[in-house]
This record gives sequence, structure tokens and C-alpha cells, in this order.
Amino acid sequence: MIGGDAGPVPISDIDLRAKEGEYLTGLCQRVGLPEGLQVDHVQLEGDPGPALEGEVRRGLDDLVVMATHGRGAFSRMWLGSVADFLVRHLEVPVLLLRPDGFRAEGEGGSTDFPFGHVLIPLDGSELAERILPPALELMRLSTSGPSRITLLSVVEPVLGGGEAGLPFAVPLDPTLLQEHRAIAERRLSLVAQRLAAQGVTVDTQVISATGAGAAIAAEAERVGAGLIAMTTHGERGLRRLVLGSVADKVVRSSHVPTLVFRPPPVLL
Repeated sequence: MIGGDAGPVPISDIDLRAKEGEYLTGLCQRVGLPEGLQVDHVQLEGDPGPALEGEVRRGLDDLVVMATHGRGAFSRMWLGSVADFLVRHLEVPVLLLRPDGFRAEGEGGSTDFPFGHVLIPLDGSELAERILPPALELMRLSTSGPSRITLLSVVEPVLGGGEAGLPFAVPLDPTLLQEHRAIAERRLSLVAQRLAAQGVTVDTQVISATGAGAAIAAEAERVGAGLIAMTTHGERGLRRLVLGSVADKVVRSSHVPTLVFRPPPVLL
């Protein structure tokens, strides 16, 4: 035991902190970044979620990047604990990567992020569209060549509830379903026009599917997206876009990196 201002500290904790410091120092030295950028590291104490939240707020960071789970001393960094906490509490974009879907330099892969094709699920709300600026900013860092966006709207053919006394959901009338699809297509077209005016290559896709989370993950695989970008909640048509439902299912089920953004409230 070694004494200090905060009382006795186990030797094992000191050794662990030293090893973590060595790991971070070595990682900073290994990361190859463009000239002019600086890599620093910091070691925090306390509960990981609140400690990281405080550090992000103090540093006014623009983006948090982390794996959805880790190994060894960092095994607590998995969705449902630290990543889940940060996405729920931070008002900056959080880029989540599944380790089994990304190979870092030195492990037979490259540190380049192929964000050239980004899938963005939208529900027709202004809140959901607030993912667009951070997604565009991240796309500018892509090293995979020309970038393009696919705007996606998922129209579910189920109302989500039945009539009084019925224990099952009532299927959406086919005619009404087509009307909902047409509305979604018009909304996506308006967003696509704004993006095209900024020089972005964009297409739109409206699909009918039960289970928006699975549909988004499947569509990302189908179109070969390098990134899924979405807000953690929406309004009106897809109020299910909240972490714990759609966004949570996308992150857990898809191997595609996911940019998740909890927009700050708009001050009126």
C-alpha cells in the first residue's frame, strides 16, 4: 500500500494506471494523422460514463469516436454501458464502431474510413434532418473517393395498435400505405434537392418493412454503405427513432459504422 492525500492506494491500481498511460502514449505515437493535427491523451478517474461526459463538455469536442465494446482493461466500453450513456447524454455526434467490423492498422487492415457512401434514415422531421451537417462534415474526411448519400425512409405497414378488444396490430390499408410512401418520397426529394445544391451526390429510397431497425441495417448492407448516420430520436412518422429501439437495433445488428447524434434542444 502507498499513502496519499486520498488515503492508501493499492499498488495494483498504480500499476494498472501506469500500464494504461503507456498504452495511450504508444497509441498516440502509432496513429498516423495528416500534418498539422496533434494527438493527446488524458487519463480520467471515476465512473467512465460521467467522467467522459465531463471531459467532452470541458473540451468542447466536436465528435466522439469509440468502439461499441472492447477487450481487456477496457472491456467496460460496450454498448449498454459507456457508449449507451454517452449517446444518451452528449449533444455532440458519437461515431460507434464494432471491433469485429473494423480492422486497425497493424492487424492486416487500414486506418482509412470508407465513408464515401452514407446511408441516412429520415422520418420527415426537422429534428431527424439535424444529422445532415455532422454527416457531411465526416464525409469530407473520407479517403475513399467521391462521396454520396442515400436518404432512406422506412414506412411500416402496421399501425402499431389494434382496435379496442383486439390483441393484435391492424395492418395498414394498402391504399393508405401507398399514400404514406408518396409523402415520404416527396419529403426525401426536398432534402435531396438541398443536398444536391451543395454538390453532394444523393439518391433516395423508400421501403416498406416491418421493423425499421432491421430494415435500415439490411439496406445499409445492400447498398454497400460505409456509414449509417441518424439522430437518436425523431418525430411524427417514425417517433420510434430513439436509442433503445431503432438506433439501438441498428448499432447492435449492423457491422457498418454508425454516427449517432442527439441534437441539443432548439431555444425558441
